This record gives sequence, C-alpha cells and structure tokens, in this order.
Amino acid sequence: MRRRIAPVAALVVAVLALAVGLVACGDDSGSKTTKEGDQAKLGGTVKLWIMPNGPKPKEDMEALLKPFEQKTGVKVQTDVVGWDVQFDRIRNAAVSGEAPDVTQAGTTQVPFFAALGGFENIGNRVEDVGGKAAYANGVWQTTQVVGRDGTWALPWFTEARAIYYRKDVLKKAGVDEATAFTDWDAFRNTLEKVKAIKSVGGEPIQPFGSPGKKAFDLVHHVMPFVWDAGGAELSADDKKSTIASPQAEEGVKFVAGLLESGLYDKSQLERDGTQVENQFKGGRLAVWIGGPWVLGSVKRADDENWVPVARKNVGIAPMPTGPQGGYTFVGGSNLMMFKSSKNKAAAWALMKYLSQDQIQADYAAKQGMFPSRIDPQRQAGETNANYGAFFKAIQQGRTYSPIPQWGPIEQAYKARFGNILDQAGGGKISDADIEKQLQGAEKDADALLAQGTG
Repeated sequence: MRRRIAPVAALVVAVLALAVGLVACGDDSGSKTTKEGDQAKLGGTVKLWIMPNGPKPKEDMEALLKPFEQKTGVKVQTDVVGWDVQFDRIRNAAVSGEAPDVTQAGTTQVPFFAALGGFENIGNRVEDVGGKAAYANGVWQTTQVVGRDGTWALPWFTEARAIYYRKDVLKKAGVDEATAFTDWDAFRNTLEKVKAIKSVGGEPIQPFGSPGKKAFDLVHHVMPFVWDAGGAELSADDKKSTIASPQAEEGVKFVAGLLESGLYDKSQLERDGTQVENQFKGGRLAVWIGGPWVLGSVKRADDENWVPVARKNVGIAPMPTGPQGGYTFVGGSNLMMFKSSKNKAAAWALMKYLSQDQIQADYAAKQGMFPSRIDPQRQAGETNANYGAFFKAIQQGRTYSPIPQWGPIEQAYKARFGNILDQAGGGKISDADIEKQLQGAEKDADALLAQGTG
C-alpha cells in the first residue's frame, strides 16, 4: 500500500532461515467455518491490529465495526501500529505466540509472515466469502505462499499503479487522450509532444516524473515495464533470479531511455514518491505514475498541494502495453489470523464482516483505495472514467512471487534500479552498464534465495 515501509535487506538471516525452515513443519490444516446463524452467540473479545490507514485510522475502524459488535456481541479492541514498526511487531508476535487475533499486513509481507508458522491457514473458510472467484487474479495471489498449500490471508483493500496525466496539457500538445498511453510507443510519443510545448499558462512543465531510490516503492514503478517486455523477477520455479534476462533488461532500458532523452525529469530522482506526487499536484509534471489515493485527494479542499489548474484537469489511464503484454503492480493490505488466537470463531466472523462488499467499499473510499473484491471494485470503476481506468488496471495487475524472501530481494532490486536511473539521469548509460547492474541484482537475489533454502 501507499505508506508501507518494505522489509529491509538487513533482515536477520537467521530469522529468514527460521521462516523458511518452518514451512515443512507448520500446521497446514484448514479451519472449520462458522455458520452465519452462530454469529449472534459469539461474544468475547477480538484484538485487531491495523496500520495508520487514513487520517483517523482508529476512529474510522471503530465506527465501521459498531454494527458488527452490536450483532455478534463481540468486542473488537483495535490498536494502530505504525508502518515503521509493524513488520517487527507482527513477526515477533507470530514467533512468540503473544499476539492479537487478527492483523493487517502489507500484501508483499504475507509470504514471510506465513512461513513463520504462527498464522492460521484459512483455506477451508474462504468459500464463506466467495473464495478465489471473488477476487482479481493478482489480488488473490497475495494470499498464497510458494511451497505451502492453503490460503494465508484475506484481501482487504487494494491499490494499483496507473498513469496520471494533465488533460489540458495533452490538449495543448495535440495528443488524443484515448490513445496517448496505449503502448510504449504512444507513451513516449506523448511525452515528446509535451516536451515540445515547454509550458502551460505561462508556467513551465516537465513531461514526466517518477521517484528514484529514495522511494520505498521504486520497484513497483519499474517492474511493470519488465513484465511488459516478457521479463520476470524470478524463474517459474521461484528458485533463481531472472532480473538480468534480456527481456527484463529491455524493460529497464525503456525506462532509462526516457531519462536519457530528457522526457523524464531527472530532478525527481532525488525525491520520494510522496514528493513526486506533490510535484504533479503542484502543476510541475504533466505525467506521473501513482495509486488511487491521489485520485481520492482531488476533491479534498484540505489537500493544499493541489494547484487549481492541476486539480480540475486530472486524467487517468492504465499503464501502457509493452512488447509482450500490459501489466501493472497491484498491492494493498490483507488480513491474517494468528494461530494463537483464543477466539478463532469470532476472529473469522470479523474477517468475514470486513469482506462484505459494502463494508469494503465504505472503508476503501475513506482511504482513497479500492476494495479488494471484484464486485465493489467494478461499482467503483463505474463512478467515472478515471475510476474506470483504475478498475481496468487492477484486473491486469500482477504482484511479486509469493516467497518468504521477497522483502530483501525487493530491496536488492531497488538499489540496482536506483543506480541505473541515477546514471541515466546523468545523461548517458550504456547497455553494458545496465547489464552490469542487473547482473549484480541477480547475484544479490540468488544469494538471498540460497540463504532461505540452505
């Protein structure tokens, strides 16, 4: 999700080894479902950990849960855990058994947490909420773990990356919005035409901007182009890195080429994602890649980062299609049940309640995110063309290989991608330079994979 701080490469190797080692001995048995008619008899207390979702996370959640508490007699104790500490707290709780009943977790964290052995396999419960068919493929994948049968999380809310653009700028540049970002060639041609106009309303504007290595989510911005070119983060069996393959290199070279051509404002490389977002809101960028929370802020008068001309001219398009397809990163947050929960029936009832279409729609709207389920996603997409573009993006979304080691591997890729963009931003980068960085990333990732399976 937007504010998630990804696990760093410095995760203790011993903990990673423990996580993977426990795959073989963890309890993969499913859990019995709770009948709808039994909910009124549940009672007791369920402890829930959430992250700072929106400006008033505790108040919003407590208001959302009042009908559930009244119907079931279950008291939900909600604690807000900061994104800067949540990884360690969830990991420690899973290992120690001193845990709440249910926790929110970033989608790319689920495999690591599940491999610790401290979470419930909810595979025999998920048909209560429609099972796999109720979710887009990329969203459902975030509940799975390579090498383990079962379902280890329930999708809660979703985000995807899409193209943000200024309608007025494209109009001045003579670009048709309907075809401006359909594929790589159209994307590049649009940026070239925007570059040629130099300014709008007397204010200078850059064609495109995206964050560099200061952004925790840099990999989310680059990997869609790798996927578009037929590349992947790992081999099909998830045992080797493939980030240095010719296909992956083609995707990275496309992004680096935008910098070399002056279509990608190199000053944005010194900013994180939020800072680049504010550059778009402030009218200094014509095109940017972002998540749905930005669209959700357009009507918020308290978001003073928007200048009027940018606020009233926001357009959204799905990510461009490349030589081998069109993809985007899809993420967000899931819900996981701790195995140590003393009230699993009530814990599942809570997760089931939070999976209702209208509940998901209401909660996602407060955060500027999307529901995780297809039906309320579709309803949101029917609101207007911009939300429709995000709905389409989610349906073509992909996530990373669901392996416990993904966190540190992502950090290794982030570092190398950052080096490539920095060098390209200097004006020139050779194919050999890109190959060297990607080979380094592949070597780093393979070492992490070996540590996890050795």
